[in-house]
Amino acid sequence: MSFCRYVGMVSVCVALNIGSGSDARAQTQSDLDYQLAYQRGIEAVIWSMPAISIREFQQSAFKDYGITWNDIVLFSKPATPRQELLTANNQVPYMLTFLNLRQGPVVVEIPPAGAKALLFGSFVDNWQAPIVDVGPEGEDQGRGGKYLFVPPGYTDPIPDGYLVVRMQGYAVAGGLRPVPADGGTAEEAHAYAQQMKVYPLKDAAAPKPNRFVDGYAKPYHSLPVYDASWFGELAAMVNDEPVRERDKVMMGMLTSIGIERGKTFEPDAKLQKALDAALVDARRMMEQYFQTPGRALTPWWPDSQWTAFSPAVMHIANGFTFETDDALWLDARAGGLFYWATFAPKKLGGGSFYLMGLRDSGGQLFEGSSTYRLRVPANVPAKQFWSAIVYSAETKAFACVGPCDTADNFVVGVSSLDKQAMKLNSDGSVDVYFGPKAPSGFEKNWVSTAGKPFFLIFRLYGPEKPLFDKSWRLPDVEKVQ
Repeated sequence: MSFCRYVGMVSVCVALNIGSGSDARAQTQSDLDYQLAYQRGIEAVIWSMPAISIREFQQSAFKDYGITWNDIVLFSKPATPRQELLTANNQVPYMLTFLNLRQGPVVVEIPPAGAKALLFGSFVDNWQAPIVDVGPEGEDQGRGGKYLFVPPGYTDPIPDGYLVVRMQGYAVAGGLRPVPADGGTAEEAHAYAQQMKVYPLKDAAAPKPNRFVDGYAKPYHSLPVYDASWFGELAAMVNDEPVRERDKVMMGMLTSIGIERGKTFEPDAKLQKALDAALVDARRMMEQYFQTPGRALTPWWPDSQWTAFSPAVMHIANGFTFETDDALWLDARAGGLFYWATFAPKKLGGGSFYLMGLRDSGGQLFEGSSTYRLRVPANVPAKQFWSAIVYSAETKAFACVGPCDTADNFVVGVSSLDKQAMKLNSDGSVDVYFGPKAPSGFEKNWVSTAGKPFFLIFRLYGPEKPLFDKSWRLPDVEKVQ
């Protein structure tokens, strides 16, 4: 069949390949159904990235640590590769708790900052949007307080004496760090952290003692899983949580891939094939967003390979909700942050600053089989300390050799706290090496890349003015072998 029309004085005809028989029409319909499922699947993955990531984070804690709602996971030591966490640090132990507001409000008591220790942290919703910060940088400003997390639609009177946090969803996750202060020890910080309490408001008159579980003792498989289970988890989340106004268009689109509130998700083989392909390509798209200069990250100094959040991402992040008056910025929310990180703070304070290193001085992505050197100047503008940590480009977690479950003393990074054991240069600078093997004589200056592609995060704790006015500069990482 052809379609013709006049353009000026010329007749233009276009052949329409719509098939002339039922077989052709059926084939076309099948192709279109696949394309629709594939394309909608890609959008669904990018849209749901932060929600599925934090859901996996919570469910894995329940499975791996045997905890439930309101229990507290308290690491006795900093995380190792056996704790599979997105871009975690290896200097300060973590503290985690998960709240379920379906049965009513939940109280979290944060102790006042102590003489030897304090708590820093944030609570996020089921979309990983930071809701409230706690501790010296949070609402209680280090004085401690009772945070009351209130579920959507709750209308009962609120008692006095609480810092009220009204939620739009039911699931809440807390990520905190007990930090030594004023010469305090790690043991004192660990003991101080056990003053935190989590309990339902209905039990406020006589709260039950909290259960604390050591998160250091066992493997923790908290990373997002990019397989067929993704869409099953998405379907469960859609049924578990209220629909927000901003997400109604996507909720309508999800029905075309069999995800709908009140219905069981049961994809047939053809649909699952399309969704499997969509998941692969959605992940590639998020990775490209993360890697491409000027999207997620931009150079911190001119002509430097060290990067930080791009001004464009920070402009639309809006407290890391990525929701502005005009749009919900899905690509930046996924590839720009939650594809490679968890637990963004509600407010970026002065406590720490991250420099991201994805490329060597020649502009090439880091290779696991090569050896690289970073010369850290003697005068790093960090009041507390600096650290440099290697992360797997594939997982965005600590790199490890062999099964990460068995990794314990594997060194994932170095810091200025390790300087006494490291070899220093005559000017006080230190050369840090990254590669599959340690250069002879620099074993204490070396971090293994596990022979795999990687990237770096250089953290400055207590960053000072020379970093921000850019009068101080961190040299690029050089490939030496």
